[in-house]
Amino acid sequence: MRLSRDDRAAGGRRGPGRAVTAGAAFCAGAAVAYFCDPVRGRSRRAIGRDKAAHATHKLRDGLGVLSRDLTNRSRGLAAAVRYRCRSQSVDDRVLHERVRAELGRHVSHAHAVEVRVDEGIVTLAGDVLAAEDERARRAIRRVPGVRGVEAVWTAHREAGGTSRLHGGRLRRPVPELLQVQWSPSARFLAGTAAVVLWTLRLPGPFSTAARGLAGVLAVRAATNLPLRRLTGINAGRRGVDVTAAVTVNAPPAAVWGLISDYSAFPKFMPHVYEVRLSVDGRTSHWLVSGPAGTPVRFDASETRRVEGRELAWKSAEGELIAHAGTLRLAPGPGGRTQVQVRLSYNPVAGAAGHIVARLLGTDPERRLRQSLAMLKTHAEHAALPAVARA
Repeated sequence: MRLSRDDRAAGGRRGPGRAVTAGAAFCAGAAVAYFCDPVRGRSRRAIGRDKAAHATHKLRDGLGVLSRDLTNRSRGLAAAVRYRCRSQSVDDRVLHERVRAELGRHVSHAHAVEVRVDEGIVTLAGDVLAAEDERARRAIRRVPGVRGVEAVWTAHREAGGTSRLHGGRLRRPVPELLQVQWSPSARFLAGTAAVVLWTLRLPGPFSTAARGLAGVLAVRAATNLPLRRLTGINAGRRGVDVTAAVTVNAPPAAVWGLISDYSAFPKFMPHVYEVRLSVDGRTSHWLVSGPAGTPVRFDASETRRVEGRELAWKSAEGELIAHAGTLRLAPGPGGRTQVQVRLSYNPVAGAAGHIVARLLGTDPERRLRQSLAMLKTHAEHAALPAVARA
């Protein structure tokens, strides 16, 4: 029997709906099997409840921070509007502080400038670089309450022999969206803009560009990481920061004896196959387990060593995964030792690659925690008296 064109079209429309229904049913069945497993289901449900409670607390705290930030910024914006619009006279002492604050944004050596205010007339004396002269004057004229500016300072083309102009740097205000860390309000507004851009109905090329921009804004707002760290492009060794700590029931001297000998790392670090030291002992050659168990080789060098307290290292230039780290020991009560590790690394594809590795269970953060747990076991076992071990 041949189907009509309308029947075939209706069947085509139902096809995706059936696939979605089947996929949802499969996921629901997998979830039931996972959480109702007779052996491990109870612990999995408990872990799920703990994670849900933790996520709820984080969401509540985040909403509270966002609410306070939006309120404070709204009040600040209203105060700034009133500050700019009011034309009433200003006390000379207040105006002096306003001018000093504005001067610091446009002059790299504000300490070399003397400011005097008399009935709204600002006199600028001292020394300033010629490249900053006119820009600073214009900025001071725009300060509310300033009736005039008299610049009697000396403008120098170069610092030269003027000691007051040596050193220092210009601290210009950075726009919110160009800062490394966005405020909660900026993240909220960027996320809102991403949703609006995604839902706009535009012609083909414009729609693609708008959705691409929406995706970038959404990821940037969700992670609060700059794009170079998200992509790993020009991020150096600072792509992802990982920190971990463990308390070892052993004295610092015993723990230091383990961590200061790189060749012993394969004993308690399952992902390290081999470590060889160079002749001078400053460079180490590593063979570790990479993604999917693939062996990865890299070289690292010590950048700092404080006997019994601290080790710092960084990977050699040109390595596929650039990284640097610091390991510190701190004595604790009862003869214990706290081991703190901070690792910064730039994975392939940046933070996005870190997220993928985390989903696959091969990210350095998880491996670092596993290694610290094994270091704790190994150090505590080595610290036990021989009789107790027997």
